[in-house]
Amino acid sequence: MKRIVTFTIAESSDIIREGLAAVLTQVNAGFRIFQVRDVSQLDHHLLAEKPDVLVVDPALPGVSPAKLRAKIGRPDMLCVALVTNLRGLQDLQGFDRTVSVFDDFEQLRENLGKLAPRRTESSESEKSLSRRETEIVAYVVKGLTNKQIADKLCLSQHTVITHRRNIANKLQIHSSAGLVIYAIANKLVKLEEVK
Repeated sequence: MKRIVTFTIAESSDIIREGLAAVLTQVNAGFRIFQVRDVSQLDHHLLAEKPDVLVVDPALPGVSPAKLRAKIGRPDMLCVALVTNLRGLQDLQGFDRTVSVFDDFEQLRENLGKLAPRRTESSESEKSLSRRETEIVAYVVKGLTNKQIADKLCLSQHTVITHRRNIANKLQIHSSAGLVIYAIANKLVKLEEVK
């Protein structure tokens, strides 16, 4: 049995953090992903979870891959620089890899996919959305309520809620922001359709 690869994404921006988590889930649904919003809690989180991969903005004060690895006793922890602005390009010393918010979706998938093996075809098909689930994602992102979606698709509200629960479990996306990024990245909706 393969060991589950654990990731920690340390970023204060909900959109960036949730978006990266969504991309990682697409790269490999078996990744275990932690999100740290308050970077002041990063040391505590790293000590508790000891992730395999840390994705963090290199421009943040006190972020030194060597010191973080030593502090938690994980010299093998991969440190990935999350470049969110051009200034961050100056602070890459000690990082193993770099991902950037300026990368397009395919570049992100490729760069993050190199950190661990891709999921197998069988698990990929298990995690892919059905046609109905895809329709529901598009309607949710467009701002429709469960009742409105049920009316449009001639379903009960209970069925829509069940579909939404299944979507969240399959994609491991549990926020509206993450779902919006997923839907745009997968061309389920256009940016101007998002409410």
